[in-house]
Amino acid sequence: MPQAEATLATDDGPTPDHVLTVEGVAVRFGGVAALSDANLSVRAGTVTGLIGPNGAGKTTLFNVISGLQTPDRGTVLLYDTDITKMKPHRRARLGLARTFQRLELFGTLSAGENVQVGLESSVKWWQWRHVKRKFPWVKEGVASVGGVPLGEPTGPGSLAVVTSDRLLEGVGLGGMAADQASAMPTGLARMVELARALAMAPKILLLDEPGSGLDDAESQALGTLLTTLAKGGMGVLLVEHDMELVMRICDFVYVLDFGDIIASGTPEEIRRDPMVQAAYLGAVSETDAQKTHMAATHGTTDGATGTTPGTDDGEATQA
Repeated sequence: MPQAEATLATDDGPTPDHVLTVEGVAVRFGGVAALSDANLSVRAGTVTGLIGPNGAGKTTLFNVISGLQTPDRGTVLLYDTDITKMKPHRRARLGLARTFQRLELFGTLSAGENVQVGLESSVKWWQWRHVKRKFPWVKEGVASVGGVPLGEPTGPGSLAVVTSDRLLEGVGLGGMAADQASAMPTGLARMVELARALAMAPKILLLDEPGSGLDDAESQALGTLLTTLAKGGMGVLLVEHDMELVMRICDFVYVLDFGDIIASGTPEEIRRDPMVQAAYLGAVSETDAQKTHMAATHGTTDGATGTTPGTDDGEATQA
């Protein structure tokens, strides 16, 4: 995984390698502010984490980015294209794909057919020969004609089947294309949903709690897959409560609490931030947390929290 210091910056506004930029987004539901002034960006070729307590506004922000929720104010940019008012299907065609906290598979279809839905919604028949070039786990050195390996079928339907099989194999589900989605355990079903999102060859991939329902081995494999995708140039933004996964694979992390981004930085910086510790542990009031943050800036210890700035609080990673 690339070093965050070398690939990330804290400057404001989009740059050519910002695949996604969110600026000043606010959403209210009646008298409740779900998001107040959210700002974040994702660089191509990186994995970015969005963490925070339940009810912080993470899914609402994902809904704004993907077009399922219209913000009261603010903008969303895909590279330099303003997509704030675009319909979800138009965003998808521009290269934005998403998975959901609650599984959204077609239960009566097989795993392979679910992936084919993603393929056929985004690729025209004359583009099938180019699909194999989009995924980093496709084997190199295979003889091909027009981008299609020799011996493989060339019709749009048959190639869709071959490509969906390849995608399922890439997420660890080789040989399971015929399994009915509704009969699959949650961990495997989430991988089907991920394969369907990847079928759209996205520039930016949004994952809402992809580690939910995965065991340790599956979580390890997911982390490896996401870092591989990022190395291939894709931007990945994930909401996740598995702090071990977030801290292991993310280049940059944003922390959302009560609709506001309260901290951002490398995983190590986030792990040490007193505001983040307060938001997750609930150990101190917001006022005391702000005092602690100011004390940390000046290199002193705030007695209100008993936290020494610069000291790693391991509990913060367990929230």
